[in-house]
Amino acid sequence: MLSVAFQTLGCKLNQGETETIAAAFANAGFSIAADAGEAELLVVNTCAVTSKAEQKGRRLIRAALRRKPSQCVIVTGCYAGFNQDSLEALDPSVSSLTRDKRRLFVVPSTQSCRMLDIPPRIAGENPHDEDALQNVLARFCAGETCAPANARDNADAFSFEMTDKSRRSRCFLKIQDGCDNSCAYCFVRIARGKARSLPLEDALERLRAVENAGTAEVVLTGVNICQWSGVVNGAKAGLDGLIKKLLAGTSTTGIRLSSLEPDVFSEDFFETLRHPRVKPHFHLSIQSGCAETLKRMNRLYEPGAALRAIQRLRDVKDDPFIACDVITGFPGETEACFLETLNFCVTADFAQIHAFPFSRRPGTAAWDYKPRVPEREAEKRVRILKDLAAKNRKSYIERWIGREIDGICLSDADTAAQTGVIEILTGNYLRIHAAGGKFDARKGRRILCKITGFAVGGTDAYADVRADACGEIIGE
Repeated sequence: MLSVAFQTLGCKLNQGETETIAAAFANAGFSIAADAGEAELLVVNTCAVTSKAEQKGRRLIRAALRRKPSQCVIVTGCYAGFNQDSLEALDPSVSSLTRDKRRLFVVPSTQSCRMLDIPPRIAGENPHDEDALQNVLARFCAGETCAPANARDNADAFSFEMTDKSRRSRCFLKIQDGCDNSCAYCFVRIARGKARSLPLEDALERLRAVENAGTAEVVLTGVNICQWSGVVNGAKAGLDGLIKKLLAGTSTTGIRLSSLEPDVFSEDFFETLRHPRVKPHFHLSIQSGCAETLKRMNRLYEPGAALRAIQRLRDVKDDPFIACDVITGFPGETEACFLETLNFCVTADFAQIHAFPFSRRPGTAAWDYKPRVPEREAEKRVRILKDLAAKNRKSYIERWIGREIDGICLSDADTAAQTGVIEILTGNYLRIHAAGGKFDARKGRRILCKITGFAVGGTDAYADVRADACGEIIGE
């Protein structure tokens, strides 16, 4: 069978959709290659949140086309949603004479769920033939369906269900897509379209399925999960109502939330977040701590309201891990405006700050906004915030040294036996290394660990684990 590799840029939603596409290929008999250069087919899931994300996507595509002349490349994701012609032009074999021999195929984000129909079609034609792969993809991109008559609706944004539920300790559950906000800087809402929600019954069915398969934790994802809406107990409800029903309808799987808007919180929502199965980790789309800048961005809250929400999160959870996004150099952001944002971040004491410079995106209101901030100044402000973030993260981890925290084992039994070390993801989103020879370390086991020291690099901290501190196997 042919092999396939995956490269993903961007958010947790993209990561979750890539996992589902990978499972579809695996279920059709493809081998999954860890090295992109070794595969006959490469799937690149792109991001368009900034121009640099687009540039990175183009670099990955060009590198793949140079690296292995026989490899086919499928490009999907947000960048593919609006610039199909320019992406296809990256393939040097594309011309009026040789177009049928092309190696690069673009599946727009609005049709990306059709990716799930490609693997069985290729496998059904000739699973060992690279020419068959190229032929199927060429017909697909020419408009031919890759699915049998009874296949899913190709417009269904929620076809991305995790179909391979076995042997997973964590997975993504897509509950929402698109966005109805009109933030001046945002291109993703253009690429993804209007907000749509997975119905409550479907969300609960999917969560129960992964729980029954042994999944210890699910990340609720979407473009803007705060815009989830549906019917709960016969009445219209939002994200708070959905989470309540998911918790009531399941018993063991933990729930982690992807990015949240600062204006989504209510007292009822805070009480829902108090539930022990909701992980103490929250990522907020802050974007700026300056009221004037937020107004120009067309954001729907003020800094004071965001700070109050952060404080309430700390009231309902024991020292939760709180992270944020911040855009620097938005048009009109003066030095004084940036200092307001910096002071906001100091006050909020974020454990992580994802800071990035403003990027002009076609079709957005901010494309023509002036005065523009020089790129070097925006980058300088990013560095200041990243320095603060590094300091805050170290301080956050040090606060947990000597304390016990619940987590799940990410290492499989063979790796733990060979290395003597297990990797643990804690509820508050710390990656911990602990000695793994003293107990039965298996993926998905709930573990109570005592953090013993700060680590440098990809691991946040070290921990001790007692054999009697290991809970049940949630996943295998």
